[in-house]
Amino acid sequence: MSASSSLPRSIRGRVVVRGGARRRVTVLVELCITVAICLLGYTFGATWFKEHEARWTVAILHFFGEDRVSDVFPGHILMFRDGEVLDGEVTTSCSSILTVIGLTALTFAVLRRRRWHAVLGLAIGLVSVVVANDLRLVASALAGVHWGQPAMVLFHDWVGTVWTLAATLGGFLVMVHFTLPIAERAEQDVAGRHTAGRPTTWARPGLGYRVEDVEPSTGGRRASLTGYLHRYVLPRWVSRRLAARREAGRIDYRIGHQPPQQRIETVRALVADGLGAHIASLLAIATYEEDLDVLDALADAIAARQWEPVTNDRIAAVRLWARGWLSARRTGAPTPTPIPVPKPALVPVPAPVPVPAPVPVPIDDVFDDLIDDEFDDVIDVVDDDIVFRAAGPPPPVPAPARSPEPAPPARLPHPRSFARPPLHPEDPR
Repeated sequence: MSASSSLPRSIRGRVVVRGGARRRVTVLVELCITVAICLLGYTFGATWFKEHEARWTVAILHFFGEDRVSDVFPGHILMFRDGEVLDGEVTTSCSSILTVIGLTALTFAVLRRRRWHAVLGLAIGLVSVVVANDLRLVASALAGVHWGQPAMVLFHDWVGTVWTLAATLGGFLVMVHFTLPIAERAEQDVAGRHTAGRPTTWARPGLGYRVEDVEPSTGGRRASLTGYLHRYVLPRWVSRRLAARREAGRIDYRIGHQPPQQRIETVRALVADGLGAHIASLLAIATYEEDLDVLDALADAIAARQWEPVTNDRIAAVRLWARGWLSARRTGAPTPTPIPVPKPALVPVPAPVPVPAPVPVPIDDVFDDLIDDEFDDVIDVVDDDIVFRAAGPPPPVPAPARSPEPAPPARLPHPRSFARPPLHPEDPR
């Protein structure tokens, strides 16, 4: 590759950036934003974290009845012990600001595609890191109050360092745990395609696969924060609305392996719940289904619910598909029988007239005929000694018989699905 292949090119007055250069620009922008997050977070958050973590540490000690500490000076923890005062200053390395900005930058650079899941994981991870660091400061303050400055310095410098490393790693793992999908959903992406643990038996693309008959697991229900919120915190109508929204975006993988008649009944049942209830499954059926009866049933069921409002682009797409399918289909027309193409009739060809072989004539007789003016035919001279006399005109050649044009192919009563991807690259669909 030449050095100029990654540079922008100008096409018709506009700059076009190649794929490699675009990727390098994206990585450079991500690095710049990550560095900016670290610098801005350290500049504006270091002092705030030092002061507030000292205040939170003293508040925790006061809550548990330890009154020999004070936060009268911002960013300092004063410890009163047997007539002496120990001043514990919360420095930048003692606070959790470095871990906080590190996890924030890592979330933006690596986990930002998870969107709200990444925000939730980052929030829980930061809270766990700050709580663990405050517990370390509380333990250091208690060591200074009860055993003096040497114990406080020993605990802070040695035990506290290992504690900070463990808290940082634990906060990162907590953040990743809440950001990434659970094990049951990790095998399936947003569109319903299985990306991990792919089975060997598949139905049609997009409609999933048939799960083999296996013994049911004996494990109990797994407890989760989402389940707790839905059961005890969120109102019932909010849970139902969120569940309906999640169901509308899920492709039902139990459809593809069914026989055609059962698929027709399943399609009608899905549409009966409302076009918006299972819209992802309906779009998958309209896109990947190959049985014409199933597609007819889907189009008829959608047409029967034209009174439903169009609330999103998916519903509009499936209704437009049904309209196009029904418009192209000739309702009630019998299946046309193919017109037999007649075989071309055999035209009799006349038998060829036998042509007598030319008789060689001596050259002396030819000269005698020329002298006597009795030569009437054309003479073809082959060589110097022998001349052939044509016996007459050649026989007529019959014209070739024209075969009848083939009949046009019979049109099918079902239209081609414009939602289905082409079967071959040259397919005009």
